[in-house]
Amino acid sequence: MLRTAFDGARRRRIYLFRHGDVSYVDDKGNRVADSTAVPLTDWGREQAALTGKALAAIPFDRAVASAFPRSVETAELILAGRGLAVERHAGFVEFQGNPQFRDKITDLNDIAYAFRSAHEPGARYNGGDSFEEVNTRVTAALETLIAEPEWETLALVAHGGINRLVIGWAFGTGLQTFAAIDQNTCCLNVIDFDEHPETREIVRKSVRAMNIAVYDVVKEGNHLQSLEQIATRLKPKTVV
Repeated sequence: MLRTAFDGARRRRIYLFRHGDVSYVDDKGNRVADSTAVPLTDWGREQAALTGKALAAIPFDRAVASAFPRSVETAELILAGRGLAVERHAGFVEFQGNPQFRDKITDLNDIAYAFRSAHEPGARYNGGDSFEEVNTRVTAALETLIAEPEWETLALVAHGGINRLVIGWAFGTGLQTFAAIDQNTCCLNVIDFDEHPETREIVRKSVRAMNIAVYDVVKEGNHLQSLEQIATRLKPKTVV
């Protein structure tokens, strides 16, 4: 679908999704050994199917997902029946903490609010990935996709942390707004950017919609933010 801005600039659009619901704990309440390999839960698959149904009329030209299974599975469910191949891209994989740091966490607030210091120089996610370095990696991956002119409408399925970086790119705020942005599972964001018709220089960016969950549009279903929800699942079960 071709879009043109008021001044004649070429307007291209990114539909940015977070993957559907997953569980980082096993049936006994223990944290899984490899968080990169977890599949969607039944609820996560339902979220993705509902999202795909809501966007059935959107003519996507290209689909890219983080290389992690939960993102690929979400993308395939959202785009089911379209005949559009989902490209796997390692540039959009989620932040990884240090396993040794994770195993020493005794205060679940450190998980629930792990993004609170992302804007501080040298900050790392749970003793692992540098926020600044991941921001550089994601921005480079995004700009590489944008430099490929064949598409007008892109479906990009990534993660809560990665989406915050893409939205920060659109706002022009980088990591300064990182902790203030939330991303529900299988949420949708709409980002437009305008290119000069001759030089292809980006002249404008606009966040048209953010953190829309088609299954809970007004956020009444769960008042907790995304990392708070993960921390809640890690709480020891109370025996009655």
